[in-house]
Amino acid sequence: MENNNNPSEIGWTAIIIVSLSSFIIALDSTFMNVAIGNLVVDLNTTIPTIQIIISVYALTMASLMLLGGKMQDVVGRKNAYIAGAVIFGFGTAIAALSVNSTMLLIGWSVLEGVGAALMTPATASIIVGMYSGKNREFALGIRTSIATVGAGVGPLVGGFLTTFFSWRWGFGLELIIIIIILGLSRKLEYFPPSMKLRDLDKWGVLLSSLGLLLFVIGILRINSNENFEISAFIIGMGILLLILFYLREKRVINREEPPLTDIRLFKNRNFALGTLSRLVLNLALAGAVFILPVFFQQETGADAFTTGLTLLPLTIGVLIFSIASSKLSNRIAPHHLISIGFLIALLSSYYLSYQFNLNTEVSDIIPGTLFLGMGLGLALPLTANIILSAASSDKQSDASGIMSTSANLGSSMGTAIIGIILIIGTINGLYATYDQIYPNQFTKSEIDQKLSIYQEKKNTTTTFNVLKGNENFTLYTIVNKTVRNAMKTAFDFVSIIFLISFIISLFIKPLKLK
Repeated sequence: MENNNNPSEIGWTAIIIVSLSSFIIALDSTFMNVAIGNLVVDLNTTIPTIQIIISVYALTMASLMLLGGKMQDVVGRKNAYIAGAVIFGFGTAIAALSVNSTMLLIGWSVLEGVGAALMTPATASIIVGMYSGKNREFALGIRTSIATVGAGVGPLVGGFLTTFFSWRWGFGLELIIIIIILGLSRKLEYFPPSMKLRDLDKWGVLLSSLGLLLFVIGILRINSNENFEISAFIIGMGILLLILFYLREKRVINREEPPLTDIRLFKNRNFALGTLSRLVLNLALAGAVFILPVFFQQETGADAFTTGLTLLPLTIGVLIFSIASSKLSNRIAPHHLISIGFLIALLSSYYLSYQFNLNTEVSDIIPGTLFLGMGLGLALPLTANIILSAASSDKQSDASGIMSTSANLGSSMGTAIIGIILIIGTINGLYATYDQIYPNQFTKSEIDQKLSIYQEKKNTTTTFNVLKGNENFTLYTIVNKTVRNAMKTAFDFVSIIFLISFIISLFIKPLKLK
């Protein structure tokens, strides 16, 4: 069901509604990163716990995005969208009223994640159904731009509200927008369901959701569980379920029944490479966006608003170059621009790996974060274009669902893995520092004991407060070198991920310039 009228003739309501939902979903993914220190204090919890909550939000969306896309066919696009908005609204209310980390996990990570998984696929399909031709391109462009703005201003909005009011106001703002969306939703056109619930590939839903869930939970447990064998077993079970999901979908397609998603898309090289590059790109981006606020709040004692400002150059770079990429692609082949973007991001991450110690100021990292944003701005829109261009018109919903799933999976993995990398960097840095200052005086077990005491203090306060009143030269040197090594290790990991992305991009086939 398509409408060929202009936006001015059928109204701007649909564009406004889907843009508002895209805005708060994107905002939700970034605005709490700068409030980590305040969350630890207000909810009487620890940084690893907040890290898990952030990861689970992206994980919930990733594991349910394919189901969310299919539910449009079962209950209709409008109904799926409204149901997602209602669930998202309940989640924001619970998150705003959280008195402990469990409430925040249920409200933000689970309920908001479920709501976003239902709304996100519907935002594009509602526009596709209500507009066509240039009007559709215009509407989709507005939606994408507003989502980019939401992700970009998230750290600033979260930092401002957290510093001058409370982080709870961020969720309150989202709830107000949800109420506006529900009030306007009657203006949306109704699209009837195209399949029955009994035709839904329920085994496919179970295998894909549980597989993704176990895979990332296994990674998260490495960060908090000394028993590596248990974590490896959970990761292995997740991978096994995903393999079974692939085989299941293949069998369903051979029987000419409707699959949860059309896995035949991966036979197209550009689709497979584009999806993989987007996953690892989001993994690196989520890792970088997580550790920058953690560093400035935990190591230098910066408030949430100042922390939000540290990500402003990255935001500006992404916004400007994501817009410029479409113009540049008329002169330079898109696959070359993607490679250039990854290369710029790689060099920026390498530069940042040498910028961190206890004396680091926000101004010290501006060149690195600005160019990092420029590189990501070039690559992000064009990888989406590569993926969607590889799918036929009747497979756009499947392609979009897979792309969204890979992006959210990458974000969830990035936040989880970067915590492990920080711990490895901290341990190695502490060993090296003690070996330099106290050669052969401490065993590894004694150093580990000191590390556990230091980490216990850091999980409830900042390095700035730990050193306050103990500013002797030796202690400062130990902490400074440990922090420097941990941050360098983390950004070396990010650099490796961008290097992998760059290598992948070299094998993408060129698209015809239009």
